[in-house]
Amino acid sequence: MRIERQFHPTPQPPRALCWSGEAPVDPLARHAGPYDAAVMSPDGRHVVLSERLGTRGLLLREGEPVRELHRDDYCAHVYEYPVALTSLPDGRTLLAHCPEEYCRLELEDVVTGERLTRRDGASTDVFHSRLQFSPGGRFLLSAGWVWHPVDTAQVFDVARALEQPALLDGPMSLFSDEDFEEIHAATHGPGDTLLLEREGWDEESQASRNQLVVYSASERRELSRALLDAPLGTCMPVGAHHVLSLFEHPRLIELATGRVVERWPDLDTGRQHSSIVHHIPPPPPLALDALGGRLAVGTPRGIEILRFGPE
Repeated sequence: MRIERQFHPTPQPPRALCWSGEAPVDPLARHAGPYDAAVMSPDGRHVVLSERLGTRGLLLREGEPVRELHRDDYCAHVYEYPVALTSLPDGRTLLAHCPEEYCRLELEDVVTGERLTRRDGASTDVFHSRLQFSPGGRFLLSAGWVWHPVDTAQVFDVARALEQPALLDGPMSLFSDEDFEEIHAATHGPGDTLLLEREGWDEESQASRNQLVVYSASERRELSRALLDAPLGTCMPVGAHHVLSLFEHPRLIELATGRVVERWPDLDTGRQHSSIVHHIPPPPPLALDALGGRLAVGTPRGIEILRFGPE
């Protein structure tokens, strides 16, 4: 695999980073206020600024404010603001967030503001967080937590949820209650897969160990599992056979074995290992682009970039 590292100095340290075309940009550079995080739609037209551990958000269209967003203030000071954007094949841009209750996930048309998933009934008692659409918007991943507290993850078929919004109030975990294990980190992998950091029992060591799991979102089953030597944390797939872990510093890990094949110990990428982050220092600004095979990391002097070529 070809790997390139570049450094781009900036006049001021970036406060947030998103990929826009071929370059990482800081959407907070032109906006004052309490915001300290940002997500961008794939076409670059829409951005949501948010308070990572607060209740306020701001939707921008081509750099201009459109409307304010809010989330439930219950435990908002503890875990990461849930928000994600995607562009669907039919041209619509969707916003996923929790505008009313911490446990009630909603999908909206960004352009019109129409709520597309209105429904009756109670929602499953999950604190949604770290929302992430798969490329093309087929699946929506939520990597949040349940009381008291336990990290968990859910995945939703977006097209089905738009037809049957009650599906957004589905089971708490990807796995059955009889096989419940904590899921500390999750991301979309190649095809319809999810890459999960799952804490579970290891027969060989007779201890609970963090494990790297490849999971089929369409078949709802585990495909493979490998032991990890360290937490996975924030992560993204790299090609078909690797995942980039950002716990403390970037590590390129082989999916089949959990083996670290490359690492960059001089590049600080924070210690996030859950959606609950109030007790740790904020991570540096990060922009992950799995489709483009690239990572941008904000530093006090500028932006470090890792690019991954074909395997």
